[in-house]
Amino acid sequence: MRQSFNLGLILLIAFLFTAATLRQLSVSPPEIQTDHRFDTAQAFSRLERILGDETPHPVDSDANDAVRERLISEIADLGFDPIVRDDFICKPYPNSASCARVQNIMFWLNEPGPDAVMIASHYDSVPAGPGASDDGIGVAASLEIASVLKERDLAKPVLVLITDGEETGLIGAHSFVKNDPFASLIGSVVSMEARGVRGPVAMFQTGTPNQRDITALKTNIQKPLTSSLAAAVYDIMPNDTDVTEFLPLGPDVANYAVGEGVAFYHTPGDNLANLDKRSLFHMGANGLSAVEAYLASPESGDEGQWLYTDIFGLFILSMPVFLGMIFVALGLVGSLILYGKSARGGALKALLYPPATLFLGVGFAVAVTAMAAFIRPEANYASAYPFALRGAQTAAALLGAFLAFKLLAFQVPRQRLAAAGWMWFGVFGAVMAAFLPGGLILFAPPLAIIALAGLLALLNVRAAGVWLMALAAALFLIIILPASAFAEIMLFLEHSAPLSALYIFCFIFLAPICLSENLRRHFIGWIPAIGLSALVLLFFIGALFVLAYSPSAPQPLSITHIADDDEGSSEWVFGKRDPLPDSMGEVANFETVTDEPSQISAPAPAMSVDGMRLNVTRDSVRNGLRTVTLRLDAPGSDRVYIGLDGTSEATVMSLNGLQIQDAKQNIVCSGRSCRNLEIDVQLPVGDETASLNVSTSYFGLGPESRALEEARPDWAMPIQLGDRRIRTKTIKFLSQP
Repeated sequence: MRQSFNLGLILLIAFLFTAATLRQLSVSPPEIQTDHRFDTAQAFSRLERILGDETPHPVDSDANDAVRERLISEIADLGFDPIVRDDFICKPYPNSASCARVQNIMFWLNEPGPDAVMIASHYDSVPAGPGASDDGIGVAASLEIASVLKERDLAKPVLVLITDGEETGLIGAHSFVKNDPFASLIGSVVSMEARGVRGPVAMFQTGTPNQRDITALKTNIQKPLTSSLAAAVYDIMPNDTDVTEFLPLGPDVANYAVGEGVAFYHTPGDNLANLDKRSLFHMGANGLSAVEAYLASPESGDEGQWLYTDIFGLFILSMPVFLGMIFVALGLVGSLILYGKSARGGALKALLYPPATLFLGVGFAVAVTAMAAFIRPEANYASAYPFALRGAQTAAALLGAFLAFKLLAFQVPRQRLAAAGWMWFGVFGAVMAAFLPGGLILFAPPLAIIALAGLLALLNVRAAGVWLMALAAALFLIIILPASAFAEIMLFLEHSAPLSALYIFCFIFLAPICLSENLRRHFIGWIPAIGLSALVLLFFIGALFVLAYSPSAPQPLSITHIADDDEGSSEWVFGKRDPLPDSMGEVANFETVTDEPSQISAPAPAMSVDGMRLNVTRDSVRNGLRTVTLRLDAPGSDRVYIGLDGTSEATVMSLNGLQIQDAKQNIVCSGRSCRNLEIDVQLPVGDETASLNVSTSYFGLGPESRALEEARPDWAMPIQLGDRRIRTKTIKFLSQP
C-alpha cells in the first residue's frame, strides 16, 4: 500500500502543538486605564502607606498592630468610621483547633441594614512575607472601591470587612460569622484574594445557586478568568479562603484572586516590587463592577444554577444548567445520526478510535511527565522555565493521538470517524452532567452545533455535516484555550499532563476532516510521527536540563532550628522536598532522619532563646474524669502547638478559660496572646499513657544559624511560616491526685 502525505494533517498537528504549548499567552491582565473609575495609582499609593517598611505581619504581632493602625488611619482619611472587633477565639477542625486573638476591621459606606453587600479581604500576612499581594491587593482594592462609591446614593447597605487571622485558619472570618451582629445582615459577598503576585484576576468561586453571581461578571473591561468547571472543582478541593466561613450565611458570592507568580506566594517575594499594578487594576475594576451588580440585583426571587466561562476575557459565555444538559443530550443524538448517515465500513475501528486516541495521547503525556519527575530531584522542576515541560507534554500527547489515528483511520470513512469522536464526547458530557455539572460548559456549546448537524443530516443536507463538525471543534478549542491556561495556573504544570485530553479531543474531531475519502488505498505517512518524536525528545531534554529555580522563580526553602528541652538536643531540620543547596550542605553535616525519611537534619548549636516554663498547677477528679490544669509561660514566642499523645480520650478542654468546641487533641495558638496560657486537659481516671507535647515557635533565626542563613542562595526563599526556632517539651500524666 502506498503512503499518503497529507499537508492538512501536518498543519493541524502543528497548529494544535503551537496553541497548547503557548496557551499561557492567551491569559494576561489588561493595561491600566488611567481614566477608569478605579484609580490604580491611588490604590497602590494607599497600599504603600499601609505596608510601611513591608515587615511581615502575622496575626497578633507587633508588626500587625502597626499595619492595623495605618489601615485605620487610611479608612478615617476616606471619611469613614472604622470599627474594630477584638476577639480571642478558636476555630474547630475535626481533631484540632486553631486559636488566636483577632482584630477585624470594618466600616459601613452607608447605614447598616439587611441584604447588605460585603466587600471582603484580610490584612494579616504569613510570617514569611509582607503580603503585598496576599492580601494587600484585596485591601487596596476594597478601599479604592469604597472611595468610588462613597458619594453615591446606594441601593443597599455596603459593608467593607477586612479580617484578621486569615492565614492562621480563617479565624477572623470565623469570629465574624460566629460572634458579630453584622453577619446576619449580609446578602452578598465580593471577596478579593491572591495566590500569586501577577496575572489576570480569576473569579473562581460563586454561591449556589449562582445566577446573580454571573451577573456580577458584567464589566466593561477585560473579564476575569472564570469557569463553572473551575468553581465546581474548587468546591471539592481542600483549599479555603474567608468565603468558606461566609457560605453558611447563604450569600451570593463572587470570589476573586490573582494566581500567577505563585513562586512568590507566601514568601518575602510577595512584596510591592513584585505586585503587578495591572493585576491590581484588573482586581479593583472587576470588584467594583461586582459590587455594583449586587447593588442592582433584587433582594429575592427565583435564582437558577448557570454554566459559564470567559472567552479570552472578551465576554462570558453562559447558559442555565438545564439548557446545557439538553444540548448535551441533543448533541449525543445528533452524533448518532451523523454516524448512521455516514458511509458504511470500519464501524469497530471508528468506535475504538476516540478512546484509543485519548488513552495513548494522555498516557504519553503522563509518561513523559513522570519520567522527567523521576529523573529531576526537584519537586517543581518546571518552575523557572515551564515552556520545556509543556512542550514535551503537548508533543507526546499529539504523538500518541497520531499513532492511534494511524492505526485505526485506515479504511474508515472520515465522517464516521469524526462522528464517533463526537459520540464519545457526548458520553463524557453526560457523565460530567451526573458528577460535575459545572463542567458542562465545555461540552454543551459545541454539542449544540452537533445537534444542528444531526438535524440537517436527517434532512439529507449531508454536505453541512463536515463543516458543522469543524465549526463545533473550533468553538471547543476557543473555550479550552483560556480554560486550560487557568487550570495550569491552579494545578501547577507538573500536575497538568491530563489537560492534554482537551487538545486530543480537538485532534479527534479535526484529523479525519483533514483527510480525503481516499483512505481505502493509502496508509497515512510517518512524517508527523517522526516530527513529533523529534519534538518530544527536544523538549524532554530541555525539561531535564533547564534550571528548576531562579531568583524570579525561587525554591521554597525555610530553615527550622529545633531544640528538645527534655533531651537537651538541638538540630536544624529540612524537609526532603528538594535537594539542599550545596552551599548550605557545606555548613553542617546533614543526614536523613531515621524515623522521618522525608526529612534531613544536622546537629545545631544551642538556641539563643529562653525555654518555656510548663508546670501542672492543678490535678483533680470529678465524675470519673481527671482534669489537669497546666500553666505555660513562653516569653517572646509567636506560636504554640499543643498535642496529646497516648490516648484518644484525652482532650484539651480550654485555653485561658475559653472552652474548646467539642474538645480537641491538637491546638495551634498564634500570636502574643498565647505566650501565657492556662491549659485544661481532661482524661479518664487511671489513664497513665497520655502525655502533653508542647512546642513554642519563634519566627526568625538566632545568631547561631547565621552561617546557614547566609549560605542560602538567591534562588531560594523562606515560605509560609518562614525561618523559625522551635522548642519542645513533654509532660506525662503519670501521677494521680
